[in-house]
Amino acid sequence: MKRGFATIILIAFILPGLAINFNGVSPKTSKAGKEVAVIVEVKRIRSLNLQNESVYLRVLINGQDSVWWRQIFRGMDIWPEWAFAYNVVEYEENKEIPIQIELWKKGIIDQPCDISPQKGNYLYGKTLTLFYNLTSGEWHGDDWLGDASGYGHAGGHEDGNYDENDYEIWFDIYEEGSTDGWWGGSDRMTPWEKAKYGLNESMEYGNVDIDGDGIPSDWEDKYGYNPVVPEDHRHLDPDNDGLDNVEEYLTSKWLSDPFCPDVFLEIDFMEAKYPSQKDYVLPKKSQEMIISAFTKHNIILHIDDGCMGGGGDLIPFDSKMYGDELRAAREKYFLNGDPNNWRRGVFHYGIMCCQMGWAGRPAGGRMFYIDSFCVGVQYVRNWLWMLKLQGSDYETALASVTMHELGHTLGLTDFEGIDNESTRFPWSKGYYIWKNYESCMNYRYVYKLVDYSDGDDSDHDQNDWEVIKERLPRFQGDWW
Repeated sequence: MKRGFATIILIAFILPGLAINFNGVSPKTSKAGKEVAVIVEVKRIRSLNLQNESVYLRVLINGQDSVWWRQIFRGMDIWPEWAFAYNVVEYEENKEIPIQIELWKKGIIDQPCDISPQKGNYLYGKTLTLFYNLTSGEWHGDDWLGDASGYGHAGGHEDGNYDENDYEIWFDIYEEGSTDGWWGGSDRMTPWEKAKYGLNESMEYGNVDIDGDGIPSDWEDKYGYNPVVPEDHRHLDPDNDGLDNVEEYLTSKWLSDPFCPDVFLEIDFMEAKYPSQKDYVLPKKSQEMIISAFTKHNIILHIDDGCMGGGGDLIPFDSKMYGDELRAAREKYFLNGDPNNWRRGVFHYGIMCCQMGWAGRPAGGRMFYIDSFCVGVQYVRNWLWMLKLQGSDYETALASVTMHELGHTLGLTDFEGIDNESTRFPWSKGYYIWKNYESCMNYRYVYKLVDYSDGDDSDHDQNDWEVIKERLPRFQGDWW
């Protein structure tokens, strides 16, 4: 990606008539060892409140508006291709460059979105403010190395107020070609870091595993590890999410972070019985609802519905799937016939099917393996009229029951308020006894609530989120 960016910059210099808007940023000629091009790359922009709005970025590097190409983005979850900002600054040892990142919602009157963990009014407290060190290549401020919400990830949810046009963004900051011009380098180690490690400053080491410990130097350097000293990454899990550092590296292309818990879910769908009918899928809006619930508790949920190369398969129609059929589907569509598939122990697995057979009665879903569950979409369709009377809707109902079944694979199993049949109907005593347990794991709230309980009541309640964080590592080795 860095090489591609630098190539476009180079072409723009050679062909001055090229129709590219540099937004007033004047290219400069780099002087070897004295000037550095600082790059800010925004990788993902996501609305916490599921707003399908038009937004744009404003990035100040060292006080200068430095967005390379002004663009308008639209959607709830955006993965922009060209969201870069750059500025050339003079190098001084340990000099810190201020960087401000702003996100604005386009409208009759443009409004700032909240992407900062700080509290404040209007623009103050919504801008992400960082300080980038030219020597170490690290930054601090509103985001820092070891930040519990992720290094290169920040959002307005971190201030506890979710009603300020809250968005979250993923970004990276690095230097480009400080020895040979912008097109001269493609790894993130600065020349001064290479000198410290005794490496050749003119060579590129980005994808090279210098110390042979299983992880290339770029990843190690970004997250504070020494790229020239072997470390036992197979047994390092600083965020205690059950993914060791090698697995964090393998999933880093999907923006995982070794210091912020990540949960990966691969999900497959089922064909409808007839071509005129709708397939059994998990709608995008339902996915975004679940992701937002996790984000607000500093767990990043990644859903592979085909976007990560594994999910999104359409299983042939089956009117009612039983346990042996579900396990067979898991082997075929999730593990691809390989019991040692690297995704086992990394991804949870879900199937959106028509219906399943369970204990002689219809059911909306079930966990059928320690890492796997299914959801009966037809069950939701059959009862949607009643769910709407209770204030729910199709996307919310599917999000809630999917989150319920995922919760079982995350370790929510042994609390008395979970799957308690007495909580299902208003004429049952348990419906009122367990009112405080506001969780989609409670039958009173499933199909209506897309959240787990935070345990804020003293009676008949549990902090589901803390239980999940405690039990994430169990997912690695406790197989049925």
